[in-house]
Amino acid sequence: MRKFLMVAGIGVLCLPMLFVGWLLAVSRWAKMDALTMHAPRPFRQTVAEIVLQKAGFGEKAEPAVDRALRLDPENANAWHRRCSSYVWDKGVPSVKDCQMAVALGKEPRDYFNLGRAQDYAKDPCDAEDSYTQAVSATAANPNITYVESMGRAALRCGHVPAAKAGLQLAVDLDAKALNEPDQDDDEIADSKKDMLENEEYLVIAYHWGKDDTLAGQACAAAHTGWKGCSCDLDARGIVACSEVKR
Repeated sequence: MRKFLMVAGIGVLCLPMLFVGWLLAVSRWAKMDALTMHAPRPFRQTVAEIVLQKAGFGEKAEPAVDRALRLDPENANAWHRRCSSYVWDKGVPSVKDCQMAVALGKEPRDYFNLGRAQDYAKDPCDAEDSYTQAVSATAANPNITYVESMGRAALRCGHVPAAKAGLQLAVDLDAKALNEPDQDDDEIADSKKDMLENEEYLVIAYHWGKDDTLAGQACAAAHTGWKGCSCDLDARGIVACSEVKR
């Protein structure tokens, strides 16, 4: 009897190790997915997350992301990865994928990525709404990229008051970033470039809002020494400025 209890006890202690081994095996070999698909969702979720952790990023990760979604079609992380892969790596609009990421995750990054996808799809008003959601979710610690994207989309959408408010906040955040210590040369250059672009967008917003005095002040802040600015949006919705010599 004692021998039986010892063997049974060892067997019970080994069960977690066997489970972990089985989990690692099914996550490694896709040929076991047909069996995994019949497992309860918590198990499939775990396998999908392990697959995603090993996937890496960019286009090389796509097969793993697709596999994770086959195993767990409601995996928020997998939908986020698929959305961001299209938005950042391919530059191809993938609004539906990003909408799934938002529906399942509702993270600020997901709203921002959805806005990017909508921007690519030439839907600036929908993009503005998505960026605004991302900005609202991070209001306690504003993200410069979220804010400037919101302001620029509002301008392209023709929502001038919202554009002025968003772009002014973006300029203020850029100025604050420039005063932060321990920045390297590349970070400083990026902050200056973003600030200049936001100031130029602000010139357009003030001009469209018939605020000529404020447009002149924004021009002077953006381009010291210029006599005036002629700024507008090109066919892509990107700001283009030139000096007006009076």
